[in-house]
Amino acid sequence: MSIRIRFWIALCLLGSVLVGCRVTDIPIWESVRIATDGPCEVHKIGEIPYCDGPRLQAHRHTLDLYLPKGRRDFPVVFLVHGGAWVYGDNRCCGLYSSVGEFLARHGIGAVLPNYRLSPLVKHPEHIKDVARAFAWTRHNIGKYGGAVDQLFLAGHSAGGHLVALLATDECYLRDEGLKTDDIRGVIAVSGVYNIPPGMTDFTLGGRSAVAFHLRQVGLVRGEPEPDDREHRLKFKGIPMRIDPYWPAFGSDPDKRAAASPLNHVRPGLPPFLIMHADNDLPTLPTMAREFHEALRKCGVEATLLEVPRRNHSSICFRAIESEDVVARAALEFVNKHTKKN
Repeated sequence: MSIRIRFWIALCLLGSVLVGCRVTDIPIWESVRIATDGPCEVHKIGEIPYCDGPRLQAHRHTLDLYLPKGRRDFPVVFLVHGGAWVYGDNRCCGLYSSVGEFLARHGIGAVLPNYRLSPLVKHPEHIKDVARAFAWTRHNIGKYGGAVDQLFLAGHSAGGHLVALLATDECYLRDEGLKTDDIRGVIAVSGVYNIPPGMTDFTLGGRSAVAFHLRQVGLVRGEPEPDDREHRLKFKGIPMRIDPYWPAFGSDPDKRAAASPLNHVRPGLPPFLIMHADNDLPTLPTMAREFHEALRKCGVEATLLEVPRRNHSSICFRAIESEDVVARAALEFVNKHTKKN
């Protein structure tokens, strides 16, 4: 068995153990500031199954709701978690659940789905699950006070890929009896929009656009000072080649192309807000720019925002305070594109 396969199996087993123990329910990263940030009280409903029958998997086929208490006809953000398609869930020890609560405190309902992970499944099973969860939302959120004609997609990292693909390749919505017009807008944060056909070149450390540093992925909500030690040392980094997309998408270049939102851009798509961090993972800022340009060329309303002094994690996980740039952008985007009765 290759080292690559062993690594991903071990990672999957570790994720299964953590989820099975519900460690992700422990709000390690929850901010005390969200308790008072926003005018609404929050009503949370957890672990709602969004499909049934032989397809149902405990936990993986469930979603959580964060609702502004006492309100009706509010817009709804359908927020899909990240984790490289191989780990994580919709709570992530208070990281994603804090974002859901923040939205609800500002009068916006939040639906946080789970989905099956690789290597136990491969594409297109992740996006099929997300489409099923969105269909559940479209058919049921009205019972909880949400406006069914004001549904927004949002996703971080792998979740950014999944919501972008759901909005651009309509086949997954059609399978659930829905269409692209059911989406009012898309907020994609540090997403993947173009899956390369094979291995990816990068450097471990260094200063190039393909340099990887651990500080790019640290699960933090702080705002660290830039680290310029490597600039002083003029370290060029250690060249490496990896295939981070293989566990989720396999090795078939045609299937990878079909899973790339960039290849499905067309006129008539809903508006997009695309955000990436200035200290994001290698290749993601370039993908964001290419995706934004392709949308604009097709006449789709699209806004690109590079967020300073953020990494791949903090760009999303700091969006729980009204003054945060990502939180402001998301709230303004939803308010702008919400239908007014």
